[in-house]
Formats: sequence, structure tokens, C-alpha cells
Amino acid sequence: MASGPTVIYVIRHGEKLGDPSNDSEGGKHLSMRGSARAAVLPSLFVAATPQLSCELTSAKDGYDAHYVAQSVSGSAPRFLAPDFLFATKKSAHSNRPIETITPLAAALQLPISPGHEFPDAKYGDIAKLILNDATYAGKVVLICWHHGTIPDLAAKLGVKQQLSWKGKVFDRVWQIAYNTNPPTFTDQPQQLLFGDATT
Repeated sequence: MASGPTVIYVIRHGEKLGDPSNDSEGGKHLSMRGSARAAVLPSLFVAATPQLSCELTSAKDGYDAHYVAQSVSGSAPRFLAPDFLFATKKSAHSNRPIETITPLAAALQLPISPGHEFPDAKYGDIAKLILNDATYAGKVVLICWHHGTIPDLAAKLGVKQQLSWKGKVFDRVWQIAYNTNPPTFTDQPQQLLFGDATT
């Protein structure tokens, strides 16, 4: 797809309370583990940035603090940094997709779903927009959605394989690369939290 995006990443929102296979159960927010996943998600896409260390020394009237930039070593990001971020529109049942990619949006200084809001059932509309609007040509796009419609979303994005997303799974990145026709699909582990799949 010469005029389409370079790559689209599709992820599920982070963990939730209640039955993981039922998106309308457990409240509309992430669980603590889901929040932890959201907090470390940027490391998949953004290089580590220098952090400030603080050295406190005793002073006559309290303490003096000296802040010094420390380089942070670590692995290079495993995935390309997105140019655009999309999440399922907030609903009465869930704000989890937006909550999941908010730290990534902050790290990349990008808005979420700029100018467009799509409810879960409108996965076909988001696919049509991203594949046909010249704004996304040659770009990297990340979509955070609910697991029940992610396979249908992937099909609308041109994936030919029959796919499913199991209800208890939160730790995958589906990568759709548009350098071939049909696009190349890969399912990769996030490997962000203890207990995540390694393959």
C-alpha cells in the first residue's frame, strides 16, 4: 500500500478488574497492574531519556539539593515510535484504552485520536480513515482497542489471517507492515511486566 501507513501497531488496553474477557465488567478504569503496564508502555517505543538524581547535603538552615542529569542505560526501543495514536472512545463501560496510552502520548508529546473519536464498534471507520487519508501515508500509527473487536479491526486493516485475541491476554503488540501486499502481520510480546509472555 504505497499511499498508506508504513506500520500500524494494535494493542489491547491494560489489565482491568473483574472478568478479563468481559469488557463491560470490572469498572471503566485500569487495575493497578493495568496502570503499571501503561506506565512502562513508552519503553517499547521511546528511547530512555536522562533522569535527574538528587543529592541532599546538610546545610546550616536545612538541606541543599543538587540535581544532576544521569544518563539512563537500557535497551533501544523494540518498535518504531508512532506518529499518531488512537484509542477507543471513552464509554460508560471503559476508559481503559485512553488510560493505557496516556503515558505514551505524554512521552511522545502527541494527542490521542486527534480530531477523531471512534466507539469500539466503529473499528471499520478507523481502519478506513487510516488507510485512505493521506495524513497517515508513510507514517507509524498505534491503535489501542478492546480485545473483542481487535481481530475484526485487523481484518479491516488488511490482515488476511483468521485471528483471535484471548480474553486473558493483555501483553501483545500486533504489527501490521504495509511494505508488502497483503500486509505482513506479526504478533509480538510486550515483555513489560513480570509474568508477561516471552514469545
